[in-house]
Amino acid sequence: MSLPLAAAVLFAALLHALWNSFVKVGSDRLASVVVIVVTGGLLSLPIAAAVPLPAVRALPFLAGSVVTHLLYFYCLINAYRFGDLSRVYPLARGLAPPLVAVGAALVAAEAPTAREALGIALVSAGIGSLVLAPAAGGDSDGDRRSLWFALATGTMIAVYTVIDGLGGRSVANPLSYIAWMNVGEATAVVVAARLRRGRSLWNALGADLGRGIAAGAMATLGYGIVIVAMRHGGLAHVSALRETSVVIAALIGTLVLGERGLARRLTAAVVVAAGAMVMGRG
Repeated sequence: MSLPLAAAVLFAALLHALWNSFVKVGSDRLASVVVIVVTGGLLSLPIAAAVPLPAVRALPFLAGSVVTHLLYFYCLINAYRFGDLSRVYPLARGLAPPLVAVGAALVAAEAPTAREALGIALVSAGIGSLVLAPAAGGDSDGDRRSLWFALATGTMIAVYTVIDGLGGRSVANPLSYIAWMNVGEATAVVVAARLRRGRSLWNALGADLGRGIAAGAMATLGYGIVIVAMRHGGLAHVSALRETSVVIAALIGTLVLGERGLARRLTAAVVVAAGAMVMGRG
């Protein structure tokens, strides 16, 4: 992976940690997610109109991505409902690189190297320390729920990363795939949220509108960078480097949001990030 490409992925990691922190502190997380995703869809509309339609072979990837992102947002909202940013985020994001490495080996013939296997071991150690340590608040029921939702979120991240990596490679212009994926995702999220919340959803959207729009712009730019990067680098390598955002999220959670367990959670996040970096150099 070239230095400019690596720098772009690291910038995407920063954007991702920031918009996740906005979801965590939002007064209505479902409404926050709707604003974020719709912002991405609206920003993508001019691009979608300017580039060619995705090739037919990209349609299964687009459909799979939209469905997987719906499941991802459901799990993410509930993970932040029951758990801290500094614990949920490293768990969810840290689980993704090993799963992406497995998925890339199975569907893209990108077999992990010995270095990547070492990275997987480090990531697993960091995740294990977060799984075994109890939540700071002492709520065992909420702790279990946050744990399972975080792990489910990580699984969905791995699935859509592989889908979108292959989808971006299936088209001549990656902007076409990115734009239509964002438009389709926005449409699906609005429909799902409206079915879930009813008419009260529209009133809830204004609660954190400004912050949600900013987060939506961050999410759209960050993930667009990642999809473009996966055209030029290995799926597992890009995914692994992106997960250095776990350190940023751990710092935001403990230092800005006042969550407990700075030393333990930051150490675990650093171990996860180190494993991701080792994988990314494979």
